[in-house]
Amino acid sequence: MSDLTRLFNRDHPFISEPDEWIIVGHGMKSDLNDRIPMEGRSRISHRDGKIVNEGTMSVVSASDPVTFESRYELTPTETPSVLAFYQKNEAVRDLEGEVVAFYDRLISVYRSGDGSLTGSEVFIKMSENRYTVTGSLTRNGKILNLWKLDMVRQSEGTSMLEDEEKNEKEA
Repeated sequence: MSDLTRLFNRDHPFISEPDEWIIVGHGMKSDLNDRIPMEGRSRISHRDGKIVNEGTMSVVSASDPVTFESRYELTPTETPSVLAFYQKNEAVRDLEGEVVAFYDRLISVYRSGDGSLTGSEVFIKMSENRYTVTGSLTRNGKILNLWKLDMVRQSEGTSMLEDEEKNEKEA
């Protein structure tokens, strides 16, 4: 597909429209006892017929802050609702999989070359400028990480995410 902006009939602006997204949410490690605040940014661009997602994610902790960088590529396939997923990642090895558009969702499944790591994410489109993402990463069938993130277009600012985070803390 030469015009990636028309991908999925423009139903998913997160990947079909180059832009930057602000990310806020929580993750959990394998012990599943504590929610860990996370924040980051994701920059979507279209290059050489591929969708490129470059971003950073920080674990927000006063005692042990950590920032991860990620870069993955999505390539159109022969099936109109499916993209091939590829991520080169030193921390978890290279990952390959698929992203499928299914109504208001983008569903991503991936695995490492040796199959020991598997993961999935579900991006739910809440509006043209907002997605909610839940995901998991497992190693040999055991949960390593879980996450729930909210993504808002940079142009929309952070006030929507700050309001939601405040409401979540008060609940």
